[in-house]
Amino acid sequence: YRYVTLVLEEEPTQGGDLTGFTDGGKVHDYAKTAMAWAVAEELFEGYGDGTLRPGAFLTRAQMAKLLTILNQNF
Repeated sequence: YRYVTLVLEEEPTQGGDLTGFTDGGKVHDYAKTAMAWAVAEELFEGYGDGTLRPGAFLTRAQMAKLLTILNQNF
């Protein structure tokens, strides 16, 4: 989010809805805007069990997907 808004100076799209995830309320206040934006941009889809797991570490495959989407879309 910061890379896109501060470095690339692009206007962020409207954020996604975190309430659709069972643990969406666990996203810290400082990260809600960025996380909602990442969901709206489909950088984060959540897990099959309906969670975002905001405190979890990303796997190498998840990070590769995120960087690929950033590279292709921004």
